Amino acid sequence: MKKKVYKGTPYSLWNPFTEMDQFLGFLGFGPVVIVRGKGPYVFDDKGRKLINGFSSLWNVSIGHGRQELVDAASHQMKELAYASCFRQVHPKAIELADKLVQISPEQYQYVYLGTNGSEAVETALKIARQYFRQSPQQKDRGRYKIISLKHCYHGVSYGAMSTSGLEEEQRMYGPVLEGYKQIDPPYCYRCPYGKTAYPYCGLECARSLENCIGEEGAETIAAFILEPIMGAYGYITPPEAYYGEVGRICREHGILFIVDEVTTGFGKTGKLFMSEEWDPQPDMMCLSKAISSGYLPLAATLVTKEIFERFLGKGNSLEHGSTASGHPVCAAVGLANIEIIINEKLPENAARIGGYLIKKLQSMADRKKNIGEVRGQGLLIGIELVKDKSSKEPLSDDLVQELGLDAASRGLLIYFRGNIFGIVPPIIIDESIADEIVTILDKVIDLSAGANIKRKARLTKELAQTKFLK
Repeated sequence: MKKKVYKGTPYSLWNPFTEMDQFLGFLGFGPVVIVRGKGPYVFDDKGRKLINGFSSLWNVSIGHGRQELVDAASHQMKELAYASCFRQVHPKAIELADKLVQISPEQYQYVYLGTNGSEAVETALKIARQYFRQSPQQKDRGRYKIISLKHCYHGVSYGAMSTSGLEEEQRMYGPVLEGYKQIDPPYCYRCPYGKTAYPYCGLECARSLENCIGEEGAETIAAFILEPIMGAYGYITPPEAYYGEVGRICREHGILFIVDEVTTGFGKTGKLFMSEEWDPQPDMMCLSKAISSGYLPLAATLVTKEIFERFLGKGNSLEHGSTASGHPVCAAVGLANIEIIINEKLPENAARIGGYLIKKLQSMADRKKNIGEVRGQGLLIGIELVKDKSSKEPLSDDLVQELGLDAASRGLLIYFRGNIFGIVPPIIIDESIADEIVTILDKVIDLSAGANIKRKARLTKELAQTKFLK
């Protein structure tokens, strides 16, 4: 394959999660090359302004270009560019850990700092296994299994990847780690349990956790891990009662409950943390993405005092970490970002504007046969696209990609995967931007013959204008 050249530079980058031959064919098309951002907008290499409708991969919650974060990074780089947290520490790591303890539910008392969501999750999984390995109770030392939801996404490291139970990952990277068990997700629109809609289903999705524990034996299970909203799988949002029920089941069987708020944390759902009012509360919480609004890599794993104290004493320490754990510049930016989110009441804005946007999208869905369901919470929204409402047959991946590119050509960047559109704009947006999003999607989700012809002509013209230096 001959290497592409972009504006005089050979394209040597291997993009993550990308079919490279397909991607390189679009290099130079519309939003493929992003060169700058401002607030809730990004700009492509042709100077066109686009609504950042997926927050630069669910990260940039406060929008681009906040000087406060630039200043925090610059000041910290001048004062102390790098220091490790390996048997030493620096003030910004101490301050950030304390800030996270202050703003999170009261059971969280200690914080491991990392650099990305995969690391936050991998940390929690290792903590769960080691917690039981050094239990004072002999009967608990055999607990090592991790239960998760099939099709979940918790990251790319081997432990995190092993949670998904996907055949393609086993095929490409197997054998995945042993001791990982999956149950079907609480996907109400396509209930894998064959039940009617909640509340008439009896929360069979939660019962399945109980059944799995019974089959495997509670004495072998260390933890259950859950995304409050399954983002990558399609913004699957279970009934509120589900969280309490699975938490109760974990408590009843002495299983650690891990919540992965890498995507949902820091205001997107209308709450600072989506799990903050769950009863019972989780034992560990994983955070990343909006913790720094993506300005620098940062993550955190929060644990209870009981868990932390299990790692005290000679030979019991957590033998885990990475070079950039607690990086001072990342920590400084995280602190500045959190102050903005709290002081500007951005979770409250996400709740208000998200409710407004969801209502508008649901109204649009009522008159469009190709929208099966609008779901989510706050400004973390999914749209499931189907051939028709009665059959629920998913639109093809290729057609959804075409619609996603059409949205981009009209000025809206969105996340799309399978037959799902993801609408996750920065939580600073107002009603006028929400209205723009709806207006564009109303035009995009039109599969009439005339609309199809115009869309293909528009995209063909766009591609024809793309220029490469061969």
